[in-house]
Amino acid sequence: MMTSSENEVGILGEKATEDSAILEVSTMAVGGLIKQESCDADFLSNCSTSMEGSVIASPSIDSFSTLPEQEISDFQTDSRDLQVKVDNPQKHLETLETYITFRITTKSTRPEFEEGGFEYIVRRRYNDFIWLRQKLVDSYPTHIIPPMPGKHTLLAQLDRYSKEFIIARMKLLHVFLNRVVNHPILSCDKNLYIFLTTKPAEFLIHRKNRANVLVKMTDSLQNIASTYTMKQHHFEFEQIRDYCTALSEKLATIDKINHRIHKERQDYLLELHLLHPIFTLWATSEPELAPILLAIAKAIEFNAVAHQKLLENVPHEEREYISYIDAVKSALSRRDSMQIEYEMTVDDLTKKRFEKDQLMGLTSGTALTQNWGGSLWKAESRDEKLERLGLAIPRLAKQAEVLQDRVECANENLRSDLQRWNMEKQMDLKNMLVTMADRQIRHYQQCMNAWEEILTGLKLDGIGSDVSVGPPIKIPV
Repeated sequence: MMTSSENEVGILGEKATEDSAILEVSTMAVGGLIKQESCDADFLSNCSTSMEGSVIASPSIDSFSTLPEQEISDFQTDSRDLQVKVDNPQKHLETLETYITFRITTKSTRPEFEEGGFEYIVRRRYNDFIWLRQKLVDSYPTHIIPPMPGKHTLLAQLDRYSKEFIIARMKLLHVFLNRVVNHPILSCDKNLYIFLTTKPAEFLIHRKNRANVLVKMTDSLQNIASTYTMKQHHFEFEQIRDYCTALSEKLATIDKINHRIHKERQDYLLELHLLHPIFTLWATSEPELAPILLAIAKAIEFNAVAHQKLLENVPHEEREYISYIDAVKSALSRRDSMQIEYEMTVDDLTKKRFEKDQLMGLTSGTALTQNWGGSLWKAESRDEKLERLGLAIPRLAKQAEVLQDRVECANENLRSDLQRWNMEKQMDLKNMLVTMADRQIRHYQQCMNAWEEILTGLKLDGIGSDVSVGPPIKIPV
């Protein structure tokens, strides 16, 4: 969702791309100590998931701020009781790997954050964010868990250690974390609190803890659900699933066309670069036409600059929102898995009751025919079957009741999240489309201004004064 925090980070990210500053490089010899006390907290948290002894082996060799310090005032005036900001990526070198960490600043007025003075600063790497999201999925399977940016497919044309890729990933991690803390249920999760506040050693212990039995059972249930067809489809959720599929297809088509236009603009920019020297060379051989030829060359140069800026800021809002729609569909699938488990239990209960009714229908004097068939094991008697069914049926009935209650709770949880998502989705899509329109307007306005400027200059010089450019074009607001 493109909330106010997402709009803020988008603006800050654009500013940072233009004028990001390289911060002081912090280095440390083997067995040495950090000289600057202000770097202690950041340095120690840099190795939150590193192997033992990597504190010495993993100094920060390159860091750059992507959220300027002058914008911190906006962060401080936020009225939410839990605020997070992801910024300041740093690159780390280890013997076996290179990775990036991000600084996470948390401010809160909630009582549970009182121990740290209501403000925490930690460093986490991409895999730590993955751990957090998986914990949220395991703990709240019937809630919509915001998506993470792709591991290496965010910007396929960029190296994952390049500055552009890291900035893009940082912005999406900021969006992910703010979506989580804006959720009334997810924001109170204990794993989120651990992620935002714990020191490196303690956080490493939490990360190494194995998944509990409930998670393993849920995984096995999803495997069963893949081979079991749900009998009672919920019309309300099926409509939402169909809508999500249609919306995802529309956004995927827009993204595909935008990608094709982007490639065509790259070719067009190359043509502009080839066109510019033609007019400049032509002007040297035609002195009479030199002013107008040089003016056209200048306009072409300005158009090339405008196209270069447009190509450098390639938006990926459609692709990112498609992943959010997939997260909604995943929540619907997890809810379906719960219903499938309930239906399977009800079917088993029905079979047991039918089997018991058949046995009870037999007269007490009628003995069951036992077919030994050469088997070494004695067939189960009628009384033994009744005893077994007498134990199984109450157990299954109680289990079916519990599962039915769980399905009802899942439906309510999902309805609540879908209502929130549906209200915010309209604003998200509107902001996405308005941003797209503004970007195009600015680009074409720059191109048109370049041509108008040379025409004005030529008329002042008495050249082309008889050329009519027609009425000015009004751009609707």
